[in-house]
Parts: sequence; C-alpha cells; structure tokens
Amino acid sequence: MVNSCFLLLARSISMTSDFVSTIIRLLDSPSTAIRAKAFLVLLYTLIYNRDMLLLSCQARLVMYIERDSRKTSPGKELQAGSEYLARCLDLLIQHMVQEPPRILGDILNALANVSGRKHPSTVQGKQLKMCLPMMPVVLHLVMSQVFRPLVVTEDFLFSYGTILSHIKSVDLGETNIDGAIGMAASEEFIKITLSAFEAVIQYPVLLADYRSTVIDYILPPLVSLVQSQNVEWRLFSLRLLSETTTLLVSQELEDGDEEASCDSDSSLLALLRDELLPQYEHILMEPDPVPACALKLLVAMTEHNPTFARLVEESKLVPLVFEVILEHQENILGNTMQSVIALLNNLVAYKDSNMKLLYEQGLVGHVCHMFIETATLCLDGDNKNSTEPAAALLVSLLDILLGMLTHTSNVVRQALQAQKSGSRGDTQAAEDLLLLSKPLTDLISLLIPLGIVLPKCGVCLPVSVKLPGNAFTDDPAACFKCTISPPPSSTDVPTL
Repeated sequence: MVNSCFLLLARSISMTSDFVSTIIRLLDSPSTAIRAKAFLVLLYTLIYNRDMLLLSCQARLVMYIERDSRKTSPGKELQAGSEYLARCLDLLIQHMVQEPPRILGDILNALANVSGRKHPSTVQGKQLKMCLPMMPVVLHLVMSQVFRPLVVTEDFLFSYGTILSHIKSVDLGETNIDGAIGMAASEEFIKITLSAFEAVIQYPVLLADYRSTVIDYILPPLVSLVQSQNVEWRLFSLRLLSETTTLLVSQELEDGDEEASCDSDSSLLALLRDELLPQYEHILMEPDPVPACALKLLVAMTEHNPTFARLVEESKLVPLVFEVILEHQENILGNTMQSVIALLNNLVAYKDSNMKLLYEQGLVGHVCHMFIETATLCLDGDNKNSTEPAAALLVSLLDILLGMLTHTSNVVRQALQAQKSGSRGDTQAAEDLLLLSKPLTDLISLLIPLGIVLPKCGVCLPVSVKLPGNAFTDDPAACFKCTISPPPSSTDVPTL
C-alpha cells in the first residue's frame, strides 16, 4: 500500500528541483524511518525522471547514501528501523548502479554521430547537449566507496576508453563539439571525464582486475593527450598516465596471472617505447610540474622492469635528464630532483647499464654536485626543516655512489688480474674509467662526518679508499705499472 502511494506520487507530482531538494533535506532527519522513506521517494523519482539524478548527486545524495550505508553495514549495532532503512538503501543503490552504463552509452552514441565532423547538425548538437552534461553523475559515483566497486567493470572501462578516444579526436581538431555545446561546456566535459579515471585509480585493486583493458583501451588515448596543445589536458593526462603506470607495474600478481600479465606488460612497454618516449625531449624541458610527472613514470618503469632501463639509454634520455638537473639544481629537495635521483639510482643499479656511456655523458660530475649540495643541507644544524628530507635524499645518492665506486673497483680489479695473469686486459679502458671517476674522491672528506648521521656512509668509504691505484692517483696509469722478474739470462727489467 505504501509503495503504491509512492508510485502515484512519483507519477503525479511535478518533480521539480525544489521537490528533490526538499526530499534530500529529509535525509538529515534523526529518524531512521523518515530517512528510509526519503530514500524510497528518491528511488521512484529517479525511476520516472532520470534527469533528476544529476541534481540529486549535486545535492549530496551520494554522501547521504554512504553515511547510512556505514550505519547499516554488517557488524554494526542496528537501531530500530535500521533493517528497513538498509532495504530501502539497497534498492536505491541497485537502481543508481544501472545508470552509468546508460549514461556512457548515450554519450558514446552522441560522440560517434559527430565523429570526424567539423559542423554537427542541429539534431546532433541537441543530442550532445542532452548527454554530455550527465558525465558528472559518473564522476560522483566512481568517487564513492559504495558505488565504485559496483560501477567499475570491464565494460565500463572499455566504454570509458572509447570516450577518451573521442576526446583525443576532439583535441586533435578532427571532431568539433565546441560549436554545438560551447567551448566552456566542452572543456568541462573533458575535465570531468579525466577526473573520473583519476577517481578510479584511487582503488588500485580495480586496475589489477582489469589490467589488460586499462592498458589496451585507456592508456593509448592518454598517451595521445600528453601531446595536447591544451596545457591543462597535457598535464592532467601525463599525471594520470604516470600514476596508473606506477600502480600497474608495482602490483603483485596472483597465481595463474603470469602469462596474461606478460602480454599486457609487453603491450605497455611497446606503447611507452613507441608513443611516449619520443615525446620526452619536449616534456622534460617544460616548466614544473610536468618534468616531475614524466620522471615519476620513468622511475616506476625502471624500478619494476629492468628492460625499460635499456630503453631509457637507447632513447638517449640521459643527457636530457642531466639538463633537467641543471634547470632544477637550485631546488635539490624538490619533487623533480627527487625523481631524477631515483631514476639515476635505478640506472646505476641495472646490471646491464652502459656505465661507460653514463660516465662519458657526465654522470660523475652531476652526482658529485648533487651529493655535495645535499650533504651540506644534511649537516646544516641551523636548518632543521631541510635536514630530514636531505638525509632521506642522501640515502639514494649514497646508493648511486656505492654503485659507481663498486663498478669502478670491479673494472680496475679485472684489468689488474688480467695483466697479472699475462692475458690481454683492457687497461686503457680501466685507466680512462679511473680518470673519469677521480672527482668521486673529493667526496671522501664528506663521508666521514656524514657517517655520524648516516651509517650507510660507512659502506661507501671502504670501497673508495681501497680502489686500486691508491684511491685515484694523479696518474691513473700508475696502478697498472708493475715489475716482472726477468729471466735468468736477461739484465733488463721489462715494465708493463
């Protein structure tokens, strides 16, 4: 009987915005029964008038649903009438969950009808005006802990990726919707669409469940939007791409997912190699915070996929990274420099890195400069605000320093052993490496006082002082000169 009354009410009343706002205000009532009835009225209202869904979301309906969902969740001590409230909530949630697929479907149809058109017809423009403003509903729902796990499915992500592809077409000027809905409305639609995916990635388990769909259908248009002439979209897309990639490569796989993950990782690697890395020459030279976002992606990839470290070298990005250091060296504790140091740490730690090339490109000089600057801040007792972050950054720099010292030591030791055994050793390469590494000895004087603050300094110090050649003599070749006992019949002593 009660439900019949609600049905008659929903059909007969003029469902104005004032009516919906009045009902939503009832959700502040301390009475469980009144809130339950209000949810039920809203349910029938939305069934017979979908247009009220946007208004309801803007009036904080989702917030009220989340609040009462927590109160009626399993394990909570239920008050009188809470069971009825839970049933009403469940009915409303089930109905609202069905709306995002319909909204995305309507938007896709509207965008598909104008795809590639510079001048949409009046009918097409009207369709765009009706459908695109509903995108905020999707944003409201994916931002909700109650709705997000129910709304975000594989079909949802596929539809979302297709919408992003249409946005890419709009950004490239292949499709024009500004004339139909106005530039402001067009930009608002794009912003809300990107924000919706930003909300999705706050729930990383969804990325794990639909990893391949995200890589195949969402990341490609995001990579394309990184080239946008619109600075806001370019930065937004790059940030989403960086955060999504970081989450994807850092997720632990469940048993049985290795093969599928291998395929998706290959797709991701190919996408970044072919479409994104060629853009880095321009991206890294842009003002902050663009370089920081771009470097964060490189850090994640080189940390979890060593093969990507080789791609960074092959793409000739290292000299660009060194240019970033020069541009941001005044702010050694900034996000950009932190990402630079993390990236260099990964490259040095990669066992197949071309260390000789890194040295020749200026790695030693940049590391020494950053180390001295950071150590100075770390030892500055008068500036407590910078001491702690400087100490944290210095740990990464010490890892880089240790890796470089260890590499130099190994190369020189192998050359000496080869020379001692009489086999052909590349002593010239070792001498060149010692010469390039000589500035590292200037850091020894800092390692001793830093050892009081950071015990890790004690690991680097022995490696540096035990290097062959008396810790970098002025003549690096001196450590390779040794005397070999002459044969009995000879009076000359050959020197190598």
